[in-house]
Amino acid sequence: LQQSMHAIRRHEQPMSAALIERLQSIPGVRIHGITDPAQMHRRVPTVSFTVPGTHPRAIASALGAGGIQVWDGNYYALAVTDRLGLESQGGMVRVGLVHYNTEDEIQRLVDALRPIIARS
Repeated sequence: LQQSMHAIRRHEQPMSAALIERLQSIPGVRIHGITDPAQMHRRVPTVSFTVPGTHPRAIASALGAGGIQVWDGNYYALAVTDRLGLESQGGMVRVGLVHYNTEDEIQRLVDALRPIIARS
C-alpha cells in the first residue's frame, strides 16, 4: 500500500507542476495556493484559480459543455473564500488531478480555457 501511495505521489507531483505552469501561461489566471515548483511536495494535486471579472460558474459551465469537468464555488471552505475575498464573487474554479490523468488532458483543459477567458 505504501509503495502504491508513493507511486501515485511521484505521478501527481509533476502533473500538478505541469498544470500550474500551464495555467500560469494564460493571461488573467490567478492560482490560489502554492505555485513554486520546488514546493509541489507541500500540496495536493488540486488547483483553485480565479479570473478577475469572470464568474467561476461561467468558466466551469463552459468547460463542462466541452466535456471537461471542474468545480466552482467554495467547496465547503467558506472561511477560506471569505478570507480571500472571493465568496461574493462566486468562489473559485477548482481542477482536481488524480493518478490516471495525463499531460494531454492538462493541455486539453488549457486549450479549452484560453478562448473562454479571451471572451470574458
